[in-house]
Amino acid sequence: MRNDPIFYKALRNVLWLPVKRLPVVKRWNLKRLVKKGTIIPLCDMDNYLNAADKVMIPPLTNKIHVGLVKEQQEIRSEDHLMKRAYWPKYERFLKNNSINYAFYDIQSSTWQDEAARFDVVLWRPHSSPDVQAEAESKIYFLEKYLGKRCYPSFEEIWSYEDKVRASYLYKYFELPAVRTFTTNSKIEARHFADKTSFPIVSKITTGSSSYGTVKLKNKLSALMFINSCFSRSGRKTFWPFIRQKNYVYFQKFINNANYDLRIIVVGNKVFGYYRYPKPGDFRASGSGIIEKKALPEEAMTIAIDAKRKLKSTTLAVDMIYSELEKKHLIIETSIFIGIDTAAQLAIDGQPGYYEYSGNIFTFKNGKFWIQELALQEFFNFLQMP
Repeated sequence: MRNDPIFYKALRNVLWLPVKRLPVVKRWNLKRLVKKGTIIPLCDMDNYLNAADKVMIPPLTNKIHVGLVKEQQEIRSEDHLMKRAYWPKYERFLKNNSINYAFYDIQSSTWQDEAARFDVVLWRPHSSPDVQAEAESKIYFLEKYLGKRCYPSFEEIWSYEDKVRASYLYKYFELPAVRTFTTNSKIEARHFADKTSFPIVSKITTGSSSYGTVKLKNKLSALMFINSCFSRSGRKTFWPFIRQKNYVYFQKFINNANYDLRIIVVGNKVFGYYRYPKPGDFRASGSGIIEKKALPEEAMTIAIDAKRKLKSTTLAVDMIYSELEKKHLIIETSIFIGIDTAAQLAIDGQPGYYEYSGNIFTFKNGKFWIQELALQEFFNFLQMP
């Protein structure tokens, strides 16, 4: 009998697939996801969106036509949508600011011809390797050859959901990040395992919510891991169509870390919260256990500096506090994150944000969709002379 959790997961999915297609099972699953809060009926979408304050910009000096992309992965049925879908927040912003737009099917065979209708393209690509490859290719083409303005830009999408590329940027800009080792050399990887201290954390280049993150406890487990990554077929990942092949990405394991921080920066506003691991686990990302309270100024300052250096419209910076170094260190960054509510920060139960001005952080009340604030930043920059 095979002792392979990935194999059993794949087998379960194969056996479950025909059952999921039954109408009665589909209806049951929709009700379950609505109750869980993962999806929302379209008839409730307006009330959900209007829980946030409106985000406005000065009237555009030039008439533009926006192509708004609906991600196929966000639509669960004809009348239900993923609660975290970005495009409904984008659409609300466009409507509130009277910006001309139409939906743009960028995944169709006619995407290149259809692009002629638009001056600007807004797209929140799904965080899977296949969609990321598609987004890189098409956003590059839209900007380079068709002269379109895109959010995100190719520069932003290049390191999104790619931890290896992001690590290059952290090193180049000398950002305070958790010590990271990445290589495409098996010989160098084995030498690293010979001299490093354990445990260490291994991650695959594309994987959010701690997917693809494992702790290697000793040299033997690390060498076995390295051998599988540099084998002929590579190492299986939770993506059934992607293997970890000819690279490793190792991070120092920070002992006694009881939480991590997510700091979100957009414009001069800062949001964020604390995340805690489940009992017996070392990973806080994806646990769903969060706390919203006052944020450390040092961590906010690091996040603001990272956003500026990485030239991101908005940036979420995940950090951990090192007791040894007595400072916050960047684990990873992202231009898109899962957002369930319009209150991404709260202090003493009051939703709001920190306004950053003149090296001073001032808390102000308010509820905003981060997605709309990002578009405010994008369009204000678009109008700059």
